[in-house]
Amino acid sequence: MTINLFLSLVFGVGQIVVGGALVAYGVTGGRWRRWRVALAAFVGAWFFASGVTELLVSGMEVAQRLTGAPNPSAFAALRGRADTALYTVTAALALLGLAYLVAFLTGRRGGTTG
Repeated sequence: MTINLFLSLVFGVGQIVVGGALVAYGVTGGRWRRWRVALAAFVGAWFFASGVTELLVSGMEVAQRLTGAPNPSAFAALRGRADTALYTVTAALALLGLAYLVAFLTGRRGGTTG
């Protein structure tokens, strides 16, 4: 396993840990009502999804190097699906962020400013 692949796995784990922590902090105790915390939670959710994608793709690459499976065509197909899933999550988070912004600006989020 190359150093780049190892670092990719470590980076993926880091994204999951940090992203998950930001989401957990943002959604507990009504903190999401403060726009800065909500923004951090949205960013954290993206980091979490990106980290999961990174681990899946890097994990497949490790498996391919160690065992020869999945074969190159299956690897390419699975990588494409992982990328599509990350694009979908990114678009969903962007739409949710815009909805939150509209709710924040119209005063419909039911909380404090901050």
